[in-house]
Amino acid sequence: MDNEQKKLRLGVLRLICLASLIFFAGLIFFTLMRVRIPQQRLQKLETLLAAGDTDTVRRLAPELGDETAAESFLARCDYLDAERAFARGDWAAARELYAAAGSWEDSAEMVKLCDYRRADALYASGQLEEAETLFSSLGGYSNAADRALDCRYDRAAALESSGALNEAAALFDTLGPYRDAEERLLRIAKAATGLSNAEEALSAFRGMSPEARAKMVALGSAREALPQGVIAVGFYHTVGVCPDGSVVACGDDSYGQCAVGELHDVKAVAAGAYHTVALHSDGTVSALGRNSEKQCDTSSWRNITAIAASDYATFGLTKEGRLVCTGFYDYSEPRQWPGLSAAAGGSYNLAALRTDGTVWTYPKLKNTDVLRGCVGLAVNTGYAVGVMPDGSVVSSVFDLSSWQDVIAVSASGTAILGLDLNGKVLAHFFRESDALDLSSFTDVKAIAAGGTHFALVLSDGSVKVLGQDKHGEAETAGWVLAVK
Repeated sequence: MDNEQKKLRLGVLRLICLASLIFFAGLIFFTLMRVRIPQQRLQKLETLLAAGDTDTVRRLAPELGDETAAESFLARCDYLDAERAFARGDWAAARELYAAAGSWEDSAEMVKLCDYRRADALYASGQLEEAETLFSSLGGYSNAADRALDCRYDRAAALESSGALNEAAALFDTLGPYRDAEERLLRIAKAATGLSNAEEALSAFRGMSPEARAKMVALGSAREALPQGVIAVGFYHTVGVCPDGSVVACGDDSYGQCAVGELHDVKAVAAGAYHTVALHSDGTVSALGRNSEKQCDTSSWRNITAIAASDYATFGLTKEGRLVCTGFYDYSEPRQWPGLSAAAGGSYNLAALRTDGTVWTYPKLKNTDVLRGCVGLAVNTGYAVGVMPDGSVVSSVFDLSSWQDVIAVSASGTAILGLDLNGKVLAHFFRESDALDLSSFTDVKAIAAGGTHFALVLSDGSVKVLGQDKHGEAETAGWVLAVK
């Protein structure tokens, strides 16, 4: 009995030992498998990633059961996909993926490079504002700050070329000394304000409200666009410049003032009582017609940039800002005037605009101080009239305060004509008996006032003459002048 109990106890003990052995062996096996399986999964993901199969890696990574390891694999997938997008030039997609990759390798630096490349592509396609914003966001990265300025400069230059000068000026003003932004801003400011002094022009321009600045720029642009010297009238003749540089004339030809057939390469004309003056593109001047007062003695003139005429005299403005004069009167005084930017003649009078904004006249007229700062000038017997930068008109004698948005004036012994921003003609006749209705013309590009007739050039180059036509001075049918 004792032996059987001993055997039973021994069997139970053996069974317990065997069960324990099996249990621990299983435990060890499962522990080893638990370690080995994740390692196999990691090795599989590494193999897939090495093969570039990021889609499968993205799908399997969450199954690792290790959040840190899964995030690492996902970041590596983002980086690899970002490299592919970068290689094919898809900067937006690459940028998003590099950003998602977080701190993996050089992802942060590659985000900046993608933004730079995107900005560069926008710049190349002409999307300058978007490119500037993106370059600006990069701060001190590479030369992004300079590229942002390039974008703004190019935007301003494009606006200037398109005629949007107010917007262009606003951008040039923010660029400071960058490239030639200051010079271009100054050019716009001078044109808008009519001031030749750089400091004064910029100060006045910057001091305007946006609305006032926009109006001044619009007026300045319209003045700049006007055809200069395309039409002129004498006592009884009319003369004009054609697009090919030839000249046409009609009316009284008693002194040969209409014998313009041999003139060529002409850029502007002027007319006295009985003579015609032509400025050639090479800076020389031809004059024909009555020469009793030597008003046609211009053959020696050189480097002339603008011409004017009074009844019996001719004037030329040189590129140095000096006057050359011939004809009635001794013009020794006007020949000494320095720093001139424009000249006008009428009847027996001469007026010149200086670069400092003052107006000088000969013989001297009274009350010309009111013309200071004008950007357009006309003169006739006993008075001068000027166009101001804001489109108002001032005269040394007459009250023209009701005129607005004027861009050009012409003066005669009978009337003053004005041309406004919309191509309409304003008129101030000295005697009611001479008054003409010019209100029906709304597309005028140039005006010329005479003693007995008035010429208007329309936008298609055609010419309308109103007033007296006793000598054929209104026979302009078929004329097409150089208005562009």
